[in-house]
Amino acid sequence: TAAGPVPWRALLLRAPVWAMVASHFATLWVLYFLLAWLPSYFRDVQHLSIADAGLFSAAPWLAMFVISNLAAPLADRMIRRGVSVTATRKCMQCTGLLVAAACLLATRDVLAPGPALLLLCGATGALGLTWSGYAPNSLDLAPRYAAVLSGFSNSIATLPGIVGVAVTGWLVDVTGTYAAPFVLTAVVSFIGALVYLLWFDARPLFAARDS
Repeated sequence: TAAGPVPWRALLLRAPVWAMVASHFATLWVLYFLLAWLPSYFRDVQHLSIADAGLFSAAPWLAMFVISNLAAPLADRMIRRGVSVTATRKCMQCTGLLVAAACLLATRDVLAPGPALLLLCGATGALGLTWSGYAPNSLDLAPRYAAVLSGFSNSIATLPGIVGVAVTGWLVDVTGTYAAPFVLTAVVSFIGALVYLLWFDARPLFAARDS
């Protein structure tokens, strides 16, 4: 447990902290978009029954379960074999967000339920990689303050659950399609990956006695 006051100034003036927050925000924007809108997408765009839409909407989360459980030991193995923690985190986070963005963009033009399901499994499964990317970053950067840093990041990253879902609903109402929400979500995902790639560094922010 951190003793004494949390060094907020020292934390919030560091680029890696904001890279973590930005990428966390982007990851949860994609997550909440998929979580909230997959059933409606399969029902309204792919014209599935409510029962079938529910089944199709469940499959992507199975893909995430599988990928996330494969990614964690893979990341550990990379680090044990000499890949830096920074490079490992960037590989997992950026690959996850960029693959998700590519799958979402491709889904815009798909008119058959089968290919749409495969692409959305790809997008959701790719997010499973990010749990080995941004998720451990609080411990990477400031182990002693990991709890408060994680809480701070998660507070900001929860905003897409409010704003992102509402914006998606508005775009669907205005455009009558899911194309614009897919593009917006892909853009957010891409920006999150770019910020993380450019500015994240997993090296501790404080000396061992301070962190």
